[in-house]
Amino acid sequence: MNSHRRHLLLRQAAGYIELGELLADGDAPVPEHARKLFRRALAELAELPEASRQGTVASLLEGRALRALGDYDAAIVPFQRVVEVAPEQLEAWLGLGWCYKRLGKLDEAITALRRGLEAAPGQPLLLYNLACYHSLAGDVSAAVDHLTKAISLDDRFRDLTGAERDFDPIRADPRFVAVTHVVV
Repeated sequence: MNSHRRHLLLRQAAGYIELGELLADGDAPVPEHARKLFRRALAELAELPEASRQGTVASLLEGRALRALGDYDAAIVPFQRVVEVAPEQLEAWLGLGWCYKRLGKLDEAITALRRGLEAAPGQPLLLYNLACYHSLAGDVSAAVDHLTKAISLDDRFRDLTGAERDFDPIRADPRFVAVTHVVV
């Protein structure tokens, strides 16, 4: 297969995933028309030669599509491939955390994001998600610590805490209140 054809398949798969993600609505069940787009993306990726399918770009797309379809166990495999060869890929670490969280494996989600921070230190999105997972795990100190760091790097994360259900277990804790409320 020539490089033009490989590039075209990757672009088409990415396009199907982006369209599907636009049609999906957060935590609501994924509508069938979006599911079809994710399956079409996977079909496009399956046409790639094995070496290309195992590459970083294709693996990241595969992980995104499988995650969107709710096949979290399967999505872990391509995300893991990505972080092994390209540990700076923030999206793969977030994908791993997302999948582990939805599988009820909070310890693995936390470990994945910690490893992501080792590979890409100071990423506020990783810190924010790590705070979410620590909150769900009941570790208020770690949650507040990571949230404080995320907000110090990008104050927009403070605004997200109000609607983030992952913080419900610690929402009334004075340490959480102190870091999320701006004193005027």
